Amino acid sequence: MSAGAHDIQQLQAKSEQAWSDLQADYFRRIYFFVKRYVADHQTAEDITQDVFLGAVRGIDGFDPSYTLDQFLFGIAKNRVIDHYRKHKVQLISPQRDDQRDASMVWIDNLASSSAAAPETAVSRESTDRRRRVLGKILRELVGELWAAGEFQKLQVLEYLFVLGGRNKDAARRFGIADEKAVAGIKFRAIDKLRGLARQNDPNHSLFGGLWEPGAR
Repeated sequence: MSAGAHDIQQLQAKSEQAWSDLQADYFRRIYFFVKRYVADHQTAEDITQDVFLGAVRGIDGFDPSYTLDQFLFGIAKNRVIDHYRKHKVQLISPQRDDQRDASMVWIDNLASSSAAAPETAVSRESTDRRRRVLGKILRELVGELWAAGEFQKLQVLEYLFVLGGRNKDAARRFGIADEKAVAGIKFRAIDKLRGLARQNDPNHSLFGGLWEPGAR
């Protein structure tokens, strides 16, 4: 559901379905925005939940001159600021005793950050998660082949995927019967990686193409 599809009047009427749809649409985006500033997962999740509680309390005063994005992420920024002020977290040590608390400068900068920050935070977090998952599943595949003593397959896959070699050249290089056999090694490795990627993406949020109709 797009941001513009949310009916403000339904939200103001405290429609359970409207608020459920809103949370489903925005929770992940707001969580990753908060997570950009709050490292602890549970704390970031608690703050995100509090953002929606704040939205419920504040929706009656919603200013139509602002977008729903601005309304929600504005609350999110304020909750992050409240968190740092409440816990008196100092992010940068002042250089002089008379210098203004540098963490307060950081908080002020957060409060005036651009509207693009939420999308940037989500994109950066998603990219980092994809890299971590890809690293994990590659280690699993290599570990399985290594444990099974399939060293030639490892060499073939390295030649194909890392060096960009062709099936025909791999067959000749590693003394394999023909390029069809090499293609089989490649196919089974890709199929294995695809399965591992699905296992590590239960919410369908990292590798969208794996879940499209027709994807193997």
